Amino acid sequence: MKKSKLLIIALLSVVSVLAASAQGKKAMKEMKEVTIIGEVIDQKCYLTGMNGARGEEHKECAIMCIKGGLPVGVLEDKTDKVYTVVPKAGMKGANEELVQYAAEKVKLTGMVVQKGGQNLLVYTKVEPAK
Repeated sequence: MKKSKLLIIALLSVVSVLAASAQGKKAMKEMKEVTIIGEVIDQKCYLTGMNGARGEEHKECAIMCIKGGLPVGVLEDKTDKVYTVVPKAGMKGANEELVQYAAEKVKLTGMVVQKGGQNLLVYTKVEPAK
């Protein structure tokens, strides 16, 4: 009796996990690809206003912060929205990929996820903005 209850619980758990995973994949498929143009920032300095927080005068600090593992983001030109950026699975990490563009304009292509006031860009392509 105990074994069959445990088996039922285990099967229900597996089904629940699979259903949640399928819903997450479906939501990602339903999102539209977007392109965002903006400045690569280190979010700590930008949000706290340290050392000018952006632009050429902040470039060296941004490089050190991004290399040190602090969250990297992009400040969108059109809206002044800050997006935390993460690569699509299987790509080089965002800090490693974007440090070369610190305090510079880039064009990022990917999917935007917004939840709880946060903006996340799961990017698939990055290039210097023209």
